[in-house]
Amino acid sequence: MEDHVVNYPVLEIFTSLQGEGFHMGKGATFIRLAGCNLRCSWCDTQAALDIAQAVEMNAKEIVFAYKIPHHHVVITGGEPTMYNLKPLVRELHKLGKYVAIETNGTNPVPPEWGIDWITVSPKPQSNYTLQCKANELKYIVDDNFDIACIATNAVDEGLTFLQVESGRPESLQKAFNLINQFPEKRLRLGVQLHKILGLR
Repeated sequence: MEDHVVNYPVLEIFTSLQGEGFHMGKGATFIRLAGCNLRCSWCDTQAALDIAQAVEMNAKEIVFAYKIPHHHVVITGGEPTMYNLKPLVRELHKLGKYVAIETNGTNPVPPEWGIDWITVSPKPQSNYTLQCKANELKYIVDDNFDIACIATNAVDEGLTFLQVESGRPESLQKAFNLINQFPEKRLRLGVQLHKILGLR
């Protein structure tokens, strides 16, 4: 398929703060695409599973129809790697944007897409598959999380986050304990700053 005819199921485009990971606290514009190849019980974006609620738009329509004020742009979902992101990234780069994606890691992210930052959150439903290069890893710490699932040496030191499951103090305590039990892994606690601040 030619790049210029790629359409994306756009669920929403909004501006907020990057609430998680290495870029936490930065102003960011989020492009949320609908559709996902997994069904996680604790998913906090269930609406993104329904492609019927999305609007089909190509890359040029997205960048011209919406104001994208921030330098930092995050393509998220759902699972954005279900679609060829090359045309969208190219149009965003033309505007001088820094393009990040959030993925579950089950699909490749071809270098020719030109993604600037890849956040991978491996999921138990895929046996913590890691099919793409990552700049940072984010593991949701639920009741069944086991430290053995972490992909060793997949990212630079200090870029593996144990993400607290939203609203669950048990998850926070477990993540805290693991960080202190395994200091050699250089793990970092991940929280959702935007939710703490009452933002989107």
